[in-house]
Amino acid sequence: MPTLPRAPCPRKRPRTKRPVSLELQSLGTARVLSKRIRCFVGCLALSAAFSILPAGGPTAAVANDEYILGPQDKVRIKIYEWRASRDLIFEWVGLNDEFTVSAGGALSLPFAGEVRAAGLTPNDLARAIGDELMRNMGLGRRPDASVEVVQHRPFYIVGHVMQPGEFPYRPELTVLQALSIAGGLRTREESIARFEREVIQGRGDVSLLRLENLNLLARKARLEAELTDAEKIQFPSSLVSRQEDRAVSLLMEQERSIFQARREGFQTQIRALQNLREFLEKELVSLDAQLVFHDRQIQLIQKELKDVSSLVSKGLAAAPREMNLERGLTQYQSERLTAETSLLRARQEISRTEISILELRNRYKNEVTVTLRETQAELDALGRRAETAFQLLHESEISGPRFLARRAQAASAKPVYTIMRATDGGSEELPAIESSVVRPGDTLKVEIPMSDLDDFEGVGSGPAPSDMPTLSIGSRTSSEPTVQ
Repeated sequence: MPTLPRAPCPRKRPRTKRPVSLELQSLGTARVLSKRIRCFVGCLALSAAFSILPAGGPTAAVANDEYILGPQDKVRIKIYEWRASRDLIFEWVGLNDEFTVSAGGALSLPFAGEVRAAGLTPNDLARAIGDELMRNMGLGRRPDASVEVVQHRPFYIVGHVMQPGEFPYRPELTVLQALSIAGGLRTREESIARFEREVIQGRGDVSLLRLENLNLLARKARLEAELTDAEKIQFPSSLVSRQEDRAVSLLMEQERSIFQARREGFQTQIRALQNLREFLEKELVSLDAQLVFHDRQIQLIQKELKDVSSLVSKGLAAAPREMNLERGLTQYQSERLTAETSLLRARQEISRTEISILELRNRYKNEVTVTLRETQAELDALGRRAETAFQLLHESEISGPRFLARRAQAASAKPVYTIMRATDGGSEELPAIESSVVRPGDTLKVEIPMSDLDDFEGVGSGPAPSDMPTLSIGSRTSSEPTVQ
C-alpha cells in the first residue's frame, strides 16, 4: 500500500522570554513610584490638615476658620515644600516658629517681610505667607504654609464684678462664661463687710490720733515749762480734766519725770560751773594778797640793800652781805612775777567759766525752742489728719449704710451687659445678653441699675454733724482747746 506523504505541521512561533531581572526591576519601580505617590498625597493631606487645625483641637476647627486675627494674637507658623527633583518634603526650619501680631496688625517674617494679618483668618494668612515666599524667593510653586492660633488676644471686663481686669480669651466665649471668669457679680455681703472694715479701721485711726494728740499736748506743756524755767509743768485743762484716766495720768507722770530729770541735769551742770567760778575767785583774792606781801618784802629788802651798800662803800660793812641782799631781792621779784602770772591765768579761767555758763543756757534754750516748734508743727499736721479721719469715719458709719440700703432695693434688678467692640472708625457699644459671644479684644461692661443713685452722690461731703467728735491740736497762745 502506497504511503501518502505527510503534510508538514505548521511550525509554532518561538516565544520570546524576558529576563527575570528585568521583570523584577520593572515591578520594583512601579511599587516604589506607587509608594512615593501615596507618601506625597499623605503629606499634602497632612499640610492641609495643619492649615485648618486650630489651637483648640478638632472640635474648634470650624471656629478657627471663622476666627479673625488681630493685634496681640500669637500664632504658630509651619511651612513645607515638595521638591520633586530630590523626591522629598523640605521643612523651612527658619520660619517654623511662633509669632505675635504687632499693634499695627502685621507679622514680620524672615524672607516674607511684613505680612498683613489683622482682619484675616488663619487660612487666609497661610495663603498670604505662601504667596509672599513664592514671590520673594522666586519659587516655581507656592510652599504649603499652616497657621495655628496658640494664644488669642485678651478681652476685658469692667463694672460690677468681683475681679475686673484683663483675661485670656477662650474660643466661643459667652458673656456668662466671661462673668464667671471675673468671679461673678459683686455681692452685697462683700460690700457690707468692706464698710464694716472701714468703720473698724476708722475708729482705730481716730483712737490713735487722739492718743497722739494727748502726747503732743503733754510734751508741749513740758517744753513751755522748760523754756520759762518754771518749777513745775502747767498742763492744759484738756489733760487735767482727764487725769483720772490711767493712760492720761501715766502720760502726765512721764512728762513730769522727764522734766525733773532734764531740769536737775541742767542745774547740776550750771552749779558745777558756778562752783568753779567761785573757786577761781577765791584763788584770785589769794593771789592779790600774795602780790601785796611780795611788794612789801621787796621794799624792805631794797631799803636794807641801800643802807648796806652805803656802809660797804665807806668800808664799814662786808661785801658778801650786800651780795646776799641782792640775791634775796632777785628771788622775791621772781616770786612776785609768778604770782602775777597766776593771777592773770585765774582771771582768764573765770571768763571762760562765765562763757561756758552762757553757752550752756543758750544751748538748752535753743534745743527747747526747736523741739517746741517741731511739736507745734506736728500738732497742726495732726489736726488736718484728724479732720480727714473724722470725715471718713462719718462716711463709713452714716453714708455707707444709707448707700447699702438703697442698693438693697436694687438687688432684684438684672445686670445690664454692654460689649465695647473696636471698629475701623473707633469703637461701638453693643447690647448683650448672657448667651452673647465675646470676641477677642472686646470690653464687657457689667452694670446693675440703681434707682435714685444720684441722690446719694453728695452724702458725706458736707460738714460733720454737731455730735461729731473733735480733736484739739494745740495753739501758740496760752489758751488750749479741749480734747473730747
